[in-house]
Amino acid sequence: MPATTTSTLRSAAAVLALACGLPGAASAQAATAVVADPAATVYTQGEYRAVSQEPGSRDSFAHIKVAPGVKIPFSTLTYRVRDAALLKGLQPGTRVEFRAERVEGENVLVAIRPRPQ
Repeated sequence: MPATTTSTLRSAAAVLALACGLPGAASAQAATAVVADPAATVYTQGEYRAVSQEPGSRDSFAHIKVAPGVKIPFSTLTYRVRDAALLKGLQPGTRVEFRAERVEGENVLVAIRPRPQ
C-alpha cells in the first residue's frame, strides 16, 4: 500500500477514534503525529460537505467526510466552528485539509484549508 494511503488511513482512524471518544484516542492521534514528523502539524484530509447552525447559537457546525476516497460508513463527522471566517470561500465538495481539537467534550475545527491539487 502506498505510504500516502497508509498515512491517510492512519490519520482517519485517529480522527474517528477521537470523535467517538474511544480510549486511547489521544495516543492514536499522537502516534500519527510522530509517524509523520515530530515537528510538523498534522492535517487530516477530507471533503467539506456542508455547514449548519444550531438555532439560537452563534457557532456553526462544519460537516466533513473523512478520507473521501475510502468506503468507510459514517465517515462524515461534525465539528463545531467557533470562527466562521475559517469556512469563508469553501464550497461543498471542496477537498480540504483540516485540524480539529477536543475542547470541552466537543470536536472543534481549529484550521481548514483547500487541499493542494
